[in-house]
Amino acid sequence: MNTQLKPWQFNIIVCSVYLLFGLFTMQVLKTLAVWPPAGVALAGLMLFGRKAWLGVASGTCLVVLFYFYLSGLNPLTFKHIAINAATTTGNTFAALTAFWLINRKLKQHTLLTSVTSLARVFIVACIAIGVISALFGVGIYSLVGIEWFDGLYVGILNWSISNALAAIVFTPALYFLWRNWPHPVTLSEFSKLLLLTLTVVLLCYFIFGPAYTAMTLPFLQPALLLFPLLYTATRLSPTATSCMNMLVFFSAWIGSNQGWGYFYYHHPKSAEVTMQFFFLFTLSAVLLIQAVFIQRKKEQQKLTTMLEQKVEERTYELERAKHEALALSLTDYLTQLYNRRGFFETVNKQFEQYINHQNACSLLLLDLDQFKTINDKYGHATGDEVIRTTAHKLIQHSRTSDIAGRIGGEEFVLFLPMTNKHTAFAIAEKIRVDIEQQDIIVDNNHVKFTVSIGVSTLQANDQHIESMLKRADKALYQAKNRGRNQAQCS
Repeated sequence: MNTQLKPWQFNIIVCSVYLLFGLFTMQVLKTLAVWPPAGVALAGLMLFGRKAWLGVASGTCLVVLFYFYLSGLNPLTFKHIAINAATTTGNTFAALTAFWLINRKLKQHTLLTSVTSLARVFIVACIAIGVISALFGVGIYSLVGIEWFDGLYVGILNWSISNALAAIVFTPALYFLWRNWPHPVTLSEFSKLLLLTLTVVLLCYFIFGPAYTAMTLPFLQPALLLFPLLYTATRLSPTATSCMNMLVFFSAWIGSNQGWGYFYYHHPKSAEVTMQFFFLFTLSAVLLIQAVFIQRKKEQQKLTTMLEQKVEERTYELERAKHEALALSLTDYLTQLYNRRGFFETVNKQFEQYINHQNACSLLLLDLDQFKTINDKYGHATGDEVIRTTAHKLIQHSRTSDIAGRIGGEEFVLFLPMTNKHTAFAIAEKIRVDIEQQDIIVDNNHVKFTVSIGVSTLQANDQHIESMLKRADKALYQAKNRGRNQAQCS
């Protein structure tokens, strides 16, 4: 429940629930009322923080007052006021101490779902709340001169076990019920929960109810309840498990107080103590087993997430490598322009739209003049620099829609979409003049070079780019024959 409550509101809630638990145990279960609500005290602090101590203190005080009233004792005598004050102080201090022990793990949301946190922190805190409240609650009787029911030391031991058990049984149930409210449940989960509840109620009726002596079956043992409890712990939510633990404990408690069932039949003089010892270890084990499964599930989810991330990363790397390999297969390593294959594949994807719509497009075919002489005279490194410079100038004079490529050793091509013959020739001249003005310095030698260009434009009978390339090649041949360093149109 995400509702933000003010301190006076949640203190009233803690006090009221504490008082209801106390009245229920006194009136229905006919037992000492101050220990069962210990689970309410710890749950209140876990849900609302330290400021809920006032609700714990006021709830304890009211419960003790009702206990004296229902027992026919005057609550305003000095001794009874001292007992009430000590019990209230002890229960409040015990709850605050337990909260101090669990607070760090509580903030990390691992207190009841981690095996380590549950065993080393929560169960230790439950024992602490039992021992501290027992020292105050039983010790005050000795101080005021009233003998405890079964002696000081046995009384402290019994009280400690009772309060620790109350925290283990009731705290998780109240905590999860409030924190996770409302509880979205699927039809399948509801069916399982209903079937398990009916099974548990039926087993409790035979093991802890009047049917135990009527049937006297040897397999009617309290350990039989471990099967539905462990199934709940491993298959359903922590809320369902803690509530099932509470249901089993209440059933056993009511049966023993009514003189029914396994514990009363086998241990009539110590039925309540025996029951508490049994459930202290049994229900703690159920919570620990549930924490094991929750932790294992989280680890599996974490591992699955890691594997999925690695698969995604690997897939991305493979796709990137694929694209890089494809780019390398389509790109000229020296100029980073399209190579012959890349140029024709790219242009052919677009060429059909110009044929169908009769849109003008042109093609420039460039060839470096006397490139072999440059290579022989200055070396291949200089020749490579000439190639790169030519490619750079080609890119400079290209538009975003133009497609440039190197289709031979010193041959370049530039596809010009939406460009007529006149514009294409003007672009060719700009490229030619710009290249003619270049001056590459190599080892203090000034290297100048020129280029010849053939220009062709789309004609009605052109069905593929190769037709334009052939005409551009003829125009280039004419440029070469007429003295090089010029552009010609086909």
